[in-house]
Amino acid sequence: MPDLTTTAAPALKPGSIKFWGAFAISFGNMAPAASVLFLPQAMAQFTGTAVPLAFVLAMIASFLTAASILHFVKRFASAGAAYTFNSVAFNKVFGFLSGWMLFLAYGLALPSNLLVFGYFSQGFTAQVFGIRISWLIFSVVALAAVTYLVIRGIRTSSRADLVLIVLETLIVAALAVSIIWKGGAHGNTWAVFSPGRAKNEWVGIVFGMLYGVGAFAGFEASATVAEETLERFRTIPAAIFSTIAIGGVLYILVAYAIAIGYGVGNGRLLQTASLPLSVLAIRFVGPWMAVAVELAGMASALGIALASANASARVIYTMGRDHVISSWFAAAHKRFSTPHHAMLVMAGVSGLLIVALGLFVKPYPEGFSYLVAAADVLGLTLYVSVNLAWVKMWWKDSQHYHMGWVVGILPSLLGALVMAIPLASTIFPMPPWPVNLFLYLTFAYIAWGLLTAWRLKIKHPERLAQAGRSLSSND
Repeated sequence: MPDLTTTAAPALKPGSIKFWGAFAISFGNMAPAASVLFLPQAMAQFTGTAVPLAFVLAMIASFLTAASILHFVKRFASAGAAYTFNSVAFNKVFGFLSGWMLFLAYGLALPSNLLVFGYFSQGFTAQVFGIRISWLIFSVVALAAVTYLVIRGIRTSSRADLVLIVLETLIVAALAVSIIWKGGAHGNTWAVFSPGRAKNEWVGIVFGMLYGVGAFAGFEASATVAEETLERFRTIPAAIFSTIAIGGVLYILVAYAIAIGYGVGNGRLLQTASLPLSVLAIRFVGPWMAVAVELAGMASALGIALASANASARVIYTMGRDHVISSWFAAAHKRFSTPHHAMLVMAGVSGLLIVALGLFVKPYPEGFSYLVAAADVLGLTLYVSVNLAWVKMWWKDSQHYHMGWVVGILPSLLGALVMAIPLASTIFPMPPWPVNLFLYLTFAYIAWGLLTAWRLKIKHPERLAQAGRSLSSND
């Protein structure tokens, strides 16, 4: 029997990053520039020009789920994140299934965003330099760069992510400020924060808010680098909280600029726009700003690919270290102390997905949307489960962690409800072909994980017992 207390190679290096490194992983996963490029027009189908109000509610909804995650990360540190949290709160079978789902949820963000990066890079080089280069070349080169950075070290890759975050945020924030400074189409107004601008008023706002919640997805990703973070039990909660707060302010600012840029009464124009920010960039600043906005979108896609690769590789590494999947994945690079085996497998699978999708459909929006649909089902399910996991943790503690139910579990219960609604709407009614194929494959993948967990429980209970090991704040 193998020694379950050791790893197959050197472990992750504690203290490799501080607050800004952890913040970069969470903020990079959230992809702020990509969110404000692609989400406002979808939200406007329900909210009209009251998109800023929907983002305010989406920010509040995200803080509800963040409350559960913050309770966990203040007490447990593990690169496995939800894998560890659900193992501790529920049981090892469900914990294993959570890890199984989590590394794919993060992992799919790698090929999906590299498809976007390749697509926009092809257009960018053609527009700016007059050179047409296949999007596939950009995607493959970016995949190689991400793989190198993840293996090179969390400090190096988090710094690269931070540079990309600063670039994309400065561009979209500068454009928003320019539109607001010029008063938009008809002047600055609070009317875009009124539910009266939406279809069916508050009903439309709520539906728009559910779309807006997707803009915050990934805010918890810094939990996967907890073992490598200095003063982890303070730094990780601070990084998660700051990600939602800063990201939320940016979303509201840009959404307000978009709404007044189109004009309070022009909700129909907004909802039919392909890239509202690019249109407004030309109108209020100039064609060069539209090019800069495309650059921000490329930086955002590359940033989330890098951040999600770091997160997914660490979840796979943690499960390998716990011996619930092959311990080969638990190998850490001898020089860089990074999960290089996990990253190399991810790079190989991502490359196959990029090439396969590129042979049959356009990389964006088709290829991108298929992978995102699968990732959304996995991610939203895990958000619901982590909220319920904290409720169980609070309930079974004799002192309820010295918190009353209003602080201890009410936000978690509301968070579970908020995340369950878009999850249900993603599945019912089932979307048309071929998106439904990717959802069916996702369900099959979940079933495969559940069967694997039960097989471990029956044949290797001593290995399953290792699931979700973590460092407690009491240690």
